[in-house]
Amino acid sequence: MGLLNGDIAAAFAGVFGGIYLDGELYRPNAFSDDGKGGGPGGGFAEPEAVKVQIDAATQAMRMADGFVDSDQRILLLAHGVAAPDADCEIEAGGSRWMIESVGTDPAGSYYELRGRRKAGA
Repeated sequence: MGLLNGDIAAAFAGVFGGIYLDGELYRPNAFSDDGKGGGPGGGFAEPEAVKVQIDAATQAMRMADGFVDSDQRILLLAHGVAAPDADCEIEAGGSRWMIESVGTDPAGSYYELRGRRKAGA
């Protein structure tokens, strides 16, 4: 393996995993057709343990469509975690966040999320 094959993400996780907050990533349950026009779906699957850092929103996030002042930047260590999407939610720092957008750094060591605090969570 080389730096371009995931070693940077592993090294980044090794260095920062101890100081990032523990969090949980919630992915939506997948819909599957039961042949009768319905099937399981809705809600979230069992959460994945992740490491996150909550930070102030970036200028690019502030300029994006739909931004609200309470949105936060959430860095999610990527090592061993499949990319989340805007249907996912994350729990960290005592709050539950809906994911509004997802990006990554060039080395693929973290996902940069724009999170919006979930009402009532």
